[in-house]
Amino acid sequence: MRLFWLLCGCALLAIVRPEVTNANVFTHIVREAGEAGGKAAGHGFSHLGPVGKAAAHLKLLPNAPKGALAAHATPEGHWQFVNREGQVYTAGTPDELKRVMPTLAPEAIAAGESKLTLYVSEDSLFDNRTALSQLPADSQLHVVSGGSAYAVTREGTGAALRLEARLKPNLSIELSDRDLFDETLSYMSRSLNRANIRTIAIEPGGSKYVPSAPATDPVTKLPLVDKLDPDNLATAFGAIRGQTVLVTGRTLVNKITFSPSSGPEITRDISDLVDAARRSDVNIVILGSDASRQPGGRNWFWQTIEVGGMPEAAASATFGDFLDALAQRRGGFQLAAAHDGQGRVQLSALPDAATAGVTSDATNYLAEAVSQVTGEIVTSAIEIHARDKHTEAEFDARLIPGIPSYVQIPYLVSLVCGLIAWPVSRQWWRRIWPPVGEDIAAGRASPFFRALPREAAFLLAFVPFAGFPALLWQMISQTWATVTAPFRWAKRRFFARQV
Repeated sequence: MRLFWLLCGCALLAIVRPEVTNANVFTHIVREAGEAGGKAAGHGFSHLGPVGKAAAHLKLLPNAPKGALAAHATPEGHWQFVNREGQVYTAGTPDELKRVMPTLAPEAIAAGESKLTLYVSEDSLFDNRTALSQLPADSQLHVVSGGSAYAVTREGTGAALRLEARLKPNLSIELSDRDLFDETLSYMSRSLNRANIRTIAIEPGGSKYVPSAPATDPVTKLPLVDKLDPDNLATAFGAIRGQTVLVTGRTLVNKITFSPSSGPEITRDISDLVDAARRSDVNIVILGSDASRQPGGRNWFWQTIEVGGMPEAAASATFGDFLDALAQRRGGFQLAAAHDGQGRVQLSALPDAATAGVTSDATNYLAEAVSQVTGEIVTSAIEIHARDKHTEAEFDARLIPGIPSYVQIPYLVSLVCGLIAWPVSRQWWRRIWPPVGEDIAAGRASPFFRALPREAAFLLAFVPFAGFPALLWQMISQTWATVTAPFRWAKRRFFARQV
């Protein structure tokens, strides 16, 4: 009996958590490989912890300076440095910091390089940023996050230290909160699927809701701008759940003003648009400009002109590229992120203060003057309300919309288990809902329409419900049959009575 329960426990562990039984083995293999070949590419730096991740990224950079090093500030206040070869140097005093390059990058000194180029871990910037004051002021810093590196600039010292990362040529963000920084990177890396991006224009007498699929031009077959009646904003997005809505207008504080094709301007609260998008689980991108004009004709992502930078933005691969293309016309945008509640995040992009001044004012004035002639709309600010990274990951994991992944995944796994153990699950089902008696007596199968409910209940309900127990019982039965096979053979061979 003890053997029986031991086999049950082992089988259950193998089915429910197969990764547990293999985790220690693979972890041990990876650790041994890292220790034995610490200078190899790939997982060779994994045993070094946070600085190892930065070092692994540094090794993949073909054009980094010879003196580039990975760096990490430890909780004890020391700095760990790693070069491409995996050599580690720990510095805790100013004198030790002066010996970093001679120790790890002597070829850089020979080539005339004098500045440290450091690829720093996220922990160093968010958890131990006071240690940055120990580094030389002329050090070129990059933060490594999510397999990418971003240039970092420093301003001030001590409590007034301000860090800013350059995410794109025209996009930057202040490094003040690690979670919001990760949220920003996650949103910017999302694929730009033009089929799920809808451009709307507020027009009195327009549609009461945005249809699930846009109307198309009868000649070019390209999507058109969706005309939306302003009195139906609260319930307008119900049919486009999960899609992205783009809207533009003149923004001021919490107000957005639209110019319809005819009639007076229309002003609405931005919060009304945001609330409508939140209720319908829609991502909304509000492009603010100094003019209240709206798009006409084709969807921006398919037209050739009207929004400054939109042709480049529409050809982008990610939302980060999209924002960068729009920011180029304004000399760069400064990003900021905040949690929006209910699994959503808010991103805002405003003109970078570093580019403000007489020159940028003249450039903006010229751009606005040109826009009056060409019909271009120059974006002056962007506000985005969208799913946060955890909610987006949950929806991406769903095979069937509307059903949480934590329900779908166990259901499908149990269904597969039940199908593997088909003989067992089928035998159990026959005891619960046997075939019709008269059909069995007549030696024929049940008619299709009579058997359909029974077979559907078996496949969709019973197999997922009994999948794990059926597979477990089948494994136990097969194991028992394998173990007792020699004894049964011996019984038949030597002890069976000959008739």
